[in-house]
Amino acid sequence: MARSLSHHAMRRALYRSNTKVLMTGVMIFQALGMLLLALKTSPLDTQALGMAILMPLVTWLSLALYGRLFRIDRALMLLFLFLCSIGLVTLQDIARSPETPFLQALYTLLGLGAMGMGILLMRVLRRWDRYLVPLMLLSLAFLALPLAMGSWKYGAKNWIEVGGVSIQPSEFGKPALILCLAAGLSGRPRLTKCLPVLGYAALLCGLLLLARDLGALLLYFLTTCALFYAATSHGLLTLAGLGAGSGCAVAAYHLFPYVAQRVESFQNPWSDPLDSGYQIIQALIAIGSGGLLGLGLGRGFPRNIPLYHSDFIFAAICEEFGVLFALGLLGIYLVILVRGAGIALAARSSFHALTALGVVILIACQTLVIVGGNTRMIPLTGVTLPFISAGGSSVISMMGCAGLLLGVSSINAHDEWEDYRRRVAEEEP
Repeated sequence: MARSLSHHAMRRALYRSNTKVLMTGVMIFQALGMLLLALKTSPLDTQALGMAILMPLVTWLSLALYGRLFRIDRALMLLFLFLCSIGLVTLQDIARSPETPFLQALYTLLGLGAMGMGILLMRVLRRWDRYLVPLMLLSLAFLALPLAMGSWKYGAKNWIEVGGVSIQPSEFGKPALILCLAAGLSGRPRLTKCLPVLGYAALLCGLLLLARDLGALLLYFLTTCALFYAATSHGLLTLAGLGAGSGCAVAAYHLFPYVAQRVESFQNPWSDPLDSGYQIIQALIAIGSGGLLGLGLGRGFPRNIPLYHSDFIFAAICEEFGVLFALGLLGIYLVILVRGAGIALAARSSFHALTALGVVILIACQTLVIVGGNTRMIPLTGVTLPFISAGGSSVISMMGCAGLLLGVSSINAHDEWEDYRRRVAEEEP
C-alpha cells in the first residue's frame, strides 16, 4: 500500500509541476505579447496594455476554477487557452480596427463559459440516448434558418442576424453533430440502428450544400465517416461512404460554377491573379516573405490578404512570426490531438470515447483543411483556424467542443481515482 501511495503521489506531483511550468509560459506569452504591442504605438495602446494584464489573470482564474470543480486535464486546457492567446495577440497586431481584437476577447470569455457548459454536460448527463431525437431535430431546424432568413456572405448563405449580431449556425451544429453521432453509434450497434443518425448527418450535409457552406460540409462529412468507422469497424461501408462523397464532389464540380472556380484557382491561381486567384497568391507571398523567423510584430503587410483575420490568419502568422513558429503552432495542435486520443482510449463508455474522438477528429480535419488551403495543398474552403481565427461563432463553438473533451477527461480522472481508492482499500490489512 505504501508503494502505491508513493507512486501515485509522485505522478500527481510531477503532473502539477509540469502544469505550473506550462501555465507560466502561457501567461508570460500573453503578457509580453500584448505589452510589446502596447509600447510599439505612440500614444500608448491602452487596449493592448489592459489585455496584457487581464489575459494572464483570466487564464489563472479559469484554470483554478475548472480544475478544482471538475478535475479536468489542466495541461490540455492550457493548450486551448494558448491557441486563443495566439489569436488575440495576432489580431491585436494586424486588425484594421481595435474593435476586432476587443470583440474576439469578449467572444473568448463567452467561449470559456461554453467550455464550462460542455464539461458540466458531460459530467451531469451520462445517458444521451433519451435526448438524441430532440437534439437532432433542434440542430436540423437551426441549420435550416439561414436558408429561410439568412443573408449571402462570402458566397455562402450561412449567416443569420439576431439582435444586430451575425451568427453562423453551422458552427454551433458541430458539437450537436458530435453528441448525436456518439449517442447514436455507441455500443457497437447493427447497421440498421445506425441508419437514423446517419440519415440525420446526411440531412445536415444537404442543408449545408444548399447554403453553399462547403467548408462546414466537408468537416461534417469527414467527422461522420470517421466516427462511423470507429464505432462499427465497417471498413467497406466507410470506404463506400467516402466514395459516394467523392462522387458528389465531382457532380458538384460540374453542376455548380463556384465549385469549379475554386478548383481551377487552386490548380493555377496565376491564371486570374486579380480575381479568383488573388487570395491564395497573396497568402503564398505572405508565407514566403516571412521566412523562417518572420518579419516581427507590426512588420510586413498581412492586411493585403483578403480575410486575413479569419480564413487566412495562418498565412498572416507565418509572415509575422515565421515558418518555424507556424510549425510549432502545428505541433501544439498535434499534442492536443494525441492527448485527446488518449482521453478517448481511456474512456470507460463507448459514448464518452466517441465524443472525445469526435472532438479530436473535428479539430484535426478543420486544421488540415484551413492550413492546406492557405498553403495551396488542397482547394481553399471557407473554414477558420480552430481557436485562433476571428469570429464569435467559431470560437464559442470550438471552446464548447473543447469542453466536451475536457468533460470526458474529468470523468476518466474520477474513474481512475475510484479505482485507486479501491486498490488501496483491498491492500489494507
